[in-house]
Amino acid sequence: MDEKNEKEKMNEEKEELLKERVFFYFAQLCRIPRQSGNEKAVSDFILNWALDQGLKAKQDAVNNVFIRKAASAGYEAASPVMLQAHMDMVCEKNEGVNHDFTKDPIKWMIEGDLISTGGETTLGADNGIGVACAMAVLEDKTLAHPRLEVLFTVAEESDFTGAANFDTSWMESDRMINLDHASDKEILCGSCGGMDAVITLPIKPEKLKTGWKTCTVRIYGLKGGHSGEDIHRGRGNANLLLGRFLAAAEKRFAYGISAAGGGTCRLAIPREAKADISLGEADIKELQKLAEEQQEMFRNELQATSSSLCISVTEAPAAKFQVAPEKIINLILLAPDGICQMNEMLTGLVDTSDNMGELHMDSESFQLVFEIRSAKDSLKYFVYDKISRLAKLLGADCTTTLEYGSWQFRPQSKFRDKAIEVFKKTYGTEPAVLTLHAGLEVGYFFDARPSLDAIALGPDCWNFHSPSECVGISSVRRFYKYLCTLLAELY
Repeated sequence: MDEKNEKEKMNEEKEELLKERVFFYFAQLCRIPRQSGNEKAVSDFILNWALDQGLKAKQDAVNNVFIRKAASAGYEAASPVMLQAHMDMVCEKNEGVNHDFTKDPIKWMIEGDLISTGGETTLGADNGIGVACAMAVLEDKTLAHPRLEVLFTVAEESDFTGAANFDTSWMESDRMINLDHASDKEILCGSCGGMDAVITLPIKPEKLKTGWKTCTVRIYGLKGGHSGEDIHRGRGNANLLLGRFLAAAEKRFAYGISAAGGGTCRLAIPREAKADISLGEADIKELQKLAEEQQEMFRNELQATSSSLCISVTEAPAAKFQVAPEKIINLILLAPDGICQMNEMLTGLVDTSDNMGELHMDSESFQLVFEIRSAKDSLKYFVYDKISRLAKLLGADCTTTLEYGSWQFRPQSKFRDKAIEVFKKTYGTEPAVLTLHAGLEVGYFFDARPSLDAIALGPDCWNFHSPSECVGISSVRRFYKYLCTLLAELY
């Protein structure tokens, strides 16, 4: 099939898919830039859409949108239910991809039973597909359901500004369905809390040594992923690999670091990292040899991504300064990263972790940014204390800018029991009931409404927070059917 016919076929497949309202609304969301902190346009779009639908809707000062829909006939006496999803998305793209997340639409495609971007950028199914499901429910006047309250929040992927600032007095619901889960075979009933940690190391720039050249060392091709849900998968952290490379180089020849960067979001496992190093011209061949050796070693260690993991060395413009590498290497290699503790009760569940998600350097400082996650606040603070003490030992500062609480599992839950019952009727199988090693907004609502009974649901999605993100088409259909059936059973 030639390229023209291929495009025509793809367009036909898209047109057919967009006849289904969930996919129609997801495509609408893909047209609107909605990086965390840049949600005003999508918030206005949803608000105006809701008002055009004849629904009661309002927008708060941080751009959350709250919508009410009246109960269906016969459900007027039933307790209300709140659906909740977040409008923002993590914005990641692969090296060399020309995409501006502040203005460009997400270019989605159909790949078999999947919607993806072809590996170029994040898709925004996290949590655009949840928003789209809620919009389809709000639009459909044929559905049976109790009174509905729908909350679309902002900044879930950065600092939970939306959930933290939502006026819970607007809520009447004591039952809540969060639509930010990624498996149609599971009912989620708890999530961990978290906080960030930012290490800032002051540096003393030195003049470049006479005759030294500058080269860029780049590590790329890792799979990355969600810093909570994928932390146990052993995919490798590009920032940590860069630290190991720099340590190996230090043993072979003298050099200085002139620039460094890795990762763009603390919530994503870094896929790429690079550093500009200045060294004697006679040592460049040794640097290239080291890159080949380290690439082979890392590929052997990370066999699932071995074919795509690469280390390149390229000539760079002469650096304006350099910094001795020792303290930078020590910070990267000694800081905790990955799984810190497994859950002692639930086999295979990560209890506590942290992710060295961002690495930055300028002429004044070197910085590492971590995301710490734990089901237990005491362990969350313990990991932060370890990072803070390491920073102090190496002459750096450590601060935190945000913290969010956990959503504790309830041993007794009538709402969960009903969701399980409907799941078995719909699918003929038992759902997996579990807690998640990731932060969800549900925890923010419990302080104001201690009686809140909540679950989290969603269709099959994979590779959140990376350009490999995708969502299953048939799974969305199954999930939406289940969601509508569940609402009809809540009389």
